[in-house]
Amino acid sequence: MSRTAGVRFPLGEGLLFRTGLKWFKSLENVAMLIFPSLRNPLSTLSAGLLGLGLAVVAAYLLGVTVPGKRADAWAFATAAACLPDEPSTECRKSVPATVEKAETVSEGRTRHHWLTLAERGGGSYRVDMSRSSSVFGAVSPGDRVTMTSWRGKVRYVDFRNMRQDAADRPKEAYRLPLGIGLALLPLSGMLLWFAHGLFRRTSGAPAFSLWRISVAVASGICLALIAFFAPLATDTVSTALLLSAVAAFPVALGGLWLIKRQRRRPTGRRRRTGRPSPSGA
Repeated sequence: MSRTAGVRFPLGEGLLFRTGLKWFKSLENVAMLIFPSLRNPLSTLSAGLLGLGLAVVAAYLLGVTVPGKRADAWAFATAAACLPDEPSTECRKSVPATVEKAETVSEGRTRHHWLTLAERGGGSYRVDMSRSSSVFGAVSPGDRVTMTSWRGKVRYVDFRNMRQDAADRPKEAYRLPLGIGLALLPLSGMLLWFAHGLFRRTSGAPAFSLWRISVAVASGICLALIAFFAPLATDTVSTALLLSAVAAFPVALGGLWLIKRQRRRPTGRRRRTGRPSPSGA
């Protein structure tokens, strides 16, 4: 039973707070599903290990994967044109090609826009384009295009005055690992905070309520969503970090306010029945 179940809120509370209150109360059930035994020491160990694991993964993504992807993007942007007979390893090689087929294939919820290109006197390339518009939507079988390769893969295709990147584009490759790494940080912090709270409970310290768990879960999920989408909505790593930090401040402040506000409210009130006491007083 939630410690907030018996609390009555004044009718003058704002609509936003009342809506948020209902949402947070529903998260108590989610918290009980995620953490079925709040007094089990194994729950403390599980939450702590999972939090540390997420922190390690986030550190690897942000410290190793993202810098590597950014280095690849810089190498691609500064790569020089290849010599006529030079392979497209660290240089960019542009060759004319003929469109053989353009098709859209659905794999579950993902749609791939495949463009099959034939190089003159060479092999055939099947390129997954970034979207269905631009070059992919304009070409037809038999059209002449120019495809540019780097490190053995076709990176973009030119047709008339249009240029379209392939889905595997180095300049955008850092966004997904950056978003995942940033999103894992608040989730890791939430689990470590939860493990600390469980440890205090098993050590005999005052128990913390499910209301605090619900607020922490909601805040962690909100922060994770903001952090994940920040790199997708911005153009640079610094802008994504700034957006995440700015958006995290009101979420964290709101979570702390909700927890402190709940602490100041009574958990329940005695009901006066008017019946005489057993001593006859």
